[in-house]
Amino acid sequence: MYDPKTLAPGDVLLMTGRPRLTLGGLLDAAIEWSTVSPFVHAAIVAEGCMVEALWTVTRSPLDKYAGDGWAYRVQATPEQAQAAWGWATDRVGQRYGIAELMDDALFDAAHIPLYGRVTPHRLTCSGLVSVAYQKAGVNLTWHPFPSPADLSFSPLLLGPRPWKGAA
Repeated sequence: MYDPKTLAPGDVLLMTGRPRLTLGGLLDAAIEWSTVSPFVHAAIVAEGCMVEALWTVTRSPLDKYAGDGWAYRVQATPEQAQAAWGWATDRVGQRYGIAELMDDALFDAAHIPLYGRVTPHRLTCSGLVSVAYQKAGVNLTWHPFPSPADLSFSPLLLGPRPWKGAA
């Protein structure tokens, strides 16, 4: 649904769910259900690739989600966009595993620090995008541990939304 040739570094990609007969599809279904949103994954565009948090923060090809992704330009200066995708790129290789995900989910649900910490162990996909822009001085959302749905409602993301019938 997005054209990789039109992407610019700093753009935010939000993806919809995959087929349900895979482990990833079941996780997507759980994210859709829990957030009441079609968006299940987020990434930030860097130079010639996207940066996304999977089991680790990873560089991926720009066309990886072209069939089920939505691209958004961020209302930010070119310097802020560069700072955001640069910060995300510097995180490539950082682990994010299921144990951290569950611990972070419990922290988020209870809104209390676990083991004395006040931030997640690692960054989720949408957390990576949100924190990258926060570090650049742009708050896409005020949610401390955002989901892709939280990002989708940011007035700073410029572009169509699936629920408005535009592609």
